[in-house]
Amino acid sequence: MSESPLSHHAAPTIAHAQTKAVALLLLAGTLLVLFVLYVMQARGVFTENQQLLLVAENAEGVTVGSDLSFSGFPIGRVSRIELAEDGKAHIHLDIPVAQARWLRTSSIFTLERNVVGSAKLRAYSGMLDDPQLPDGARRDVLIGDAAAGVPELVATAHKLIDNLERLSNADSALSGTLANLQQFSASLNGKHGALGALLGNEKDVAKVIASLEQTRALLVDARASLQKLDASLVNMQAISSDLRPIVDDAKAISGNVRGASEDLDALRAEVDLNLRKVSGMVDELNRKWPFAREQKLELP
Repeated sequence: MSESPLSHHAAPTIAHAQTKAVALLLLAGTLLVLFVLYVMQARGVFTENQQLLLVAENAEGVTVGSDLSFSGFPIGRVSRIELAEDGKAHIHLDIPVAQARWLRTSSIFTLERNVVGSAKLRAYSGMLDDPQLPDGARRDVLIGDAAAGVPELVATAHKLIDNLERLSNADSALSGTLANLQQFSASLNGKHGALGALLGNEKDVAKVIASLEQTRALLVDARASLQKLDASLVNMQAISSDLRPIVDDAKAISGNVRGASEDLDALRAEVDLNLRKVSGMVDELNRKWPFAREQKLELP
């Protein structure tokens, strides 16, 4: 039985279509394998990691695949979460070795829960000179829950509103204080200004003004007395200037008298010496002079 021309031309077409289908399948398989490898690479399957265990009171908001960030950059990923025998949440993380240099033995880890959005794991390393965190290290997590403070915040807001209502009442202390301030301000703008505002009545203001006038008069009198005293002091200074030559002359006379007195003392001493010499000579003459004394005759 002879083949028809149609079947003779259809055989190459089917073979070509089968070749194209196999090529497409191979291409799709290759793309799928490349995609899987890319995902595995992105997930860090081929990256050398070190393990980190974070212990928290609870892991609410944390999911597998959550990032551990440092200074806003992801440096690790949550690989597993489990409830441990101590009742605490154990959060296992894979940290690439290249990023592990940011974690030190003094690093602090926090779990922050916001009112809106998912929880965030953060690492803080204040001392980068400290030793690097070893592989398999275990650290506790500090939890900051913003949503937990919402009820307390609402209660505080209610208390604040109540306090504002009490302060704004007409009979409140604040209203009385404002009224007093308004009255004080009106007094400041009054006739006597700040004095009237401080004393509060015209009678006391008049007394203070009278006292001030008397004080002013006393100050005027005191100023006049001081001027007279100043003039007297000037006159006394002039008299003192006139007496200065007289005092100088008196000092000179006193000096001369003192010198004369010294000369008289020397003269007196010299005269006394001469008198003693003369007296000695007279006595000597009386002894030697034959007629100086009578001769007494004694009868037998």
